[in-house]
Amino acid sequence: MKIKSLGYRTDFIFNRFDGSIEEKENYIVVKTKSNPNYFWGNLLLYKNPPQIGDLEKWKLDFHKEFTNPNIYHITLAWDSINGDVTCPKEFILDGFELDNSVVLVATEVIKPKKLNIDIEVRLIKTEEEFKKVIKIQTRCGGSHLSRDSWESFYNVQMKQYKKMISQGLGNWFGAYLNKDLVGSLGIFNDKEVGRFQIVSTDPKHQRKGICSTLVYKSAIFAFEKMKLTTLVMVADEEYHAAKIYESVGFKANQRQIGLCWWDKSRK
Repeated sequence: MKIKSLGYRTDFIFNRFDGSIEEKENYIVVKTKSNPNYFWGNLLLYKNPPQIGDLEKWKLDFHKEFTNPNIYHITLAWDSINGDVTCPKEFILDGFELDNSVVLVATEVIKPKKLNIDIEVRLIKTEEEFKKVIKIQTRCGGSHLSRDSWESFYNVQMKQYKKMISQGLGNWFGAYLNKDLVGSLGIFNDKEVGRFQIVSTDPKHQRKGICSTLVYKSAIFAFEKMKLTTLVMVADEEYHAAKIYESVGFKANQRQIGLCWWDKSRK
């Protein structure tokens, strides 16, 4: 199955490194070995959106492929590039949440109007720096999971990112204000295409132009030093971050959509 979605296609950069991508008759099974409860790293990707009556069948498909008893989520996606949603109503009534994201692409970047000249952007390299990165990521975690759950999740994820960095597959960038880390992001690549990961700004320092400055300067590094030709971002269409990325020159290219259920008692 040839994947049309640039979002899911670049997601697979990480599953190929730490997991598996297995094509079945009706869907692709995507797994993350180190983090089986990474909701969007362990999923089924179908060719088409769900039809009326697909709820139970798709849930059974997931349970057939993911047999680890400790997994407490179900993530179901489809290879859409324009946000096709045929009939999610029965899924929503069953407790699934619809994820509707925009895939943004840049082949060059522009200096943002809110460029913060006090920000220094440099590579994250030391263990102490990575610990600070995780602290900021945890502070930015959504309320649907506990702080401890977010910290555990980001610790596991960062171990894999560091392994990828050690093999020349990407870099992690930090934004420093007066020598203090105030934001970070990762860029990882598959040949000439780069994918951004976990763009985070310390909540205490938001609305200072830090995010746009970090994205802009790290993108320049990716084009010039990493020799990438295309950069990809995936963001919640209704979240303000998408507008920040557009201010740097990213343009909405596709839409990415999926459904996720998880046991809310496992926060």
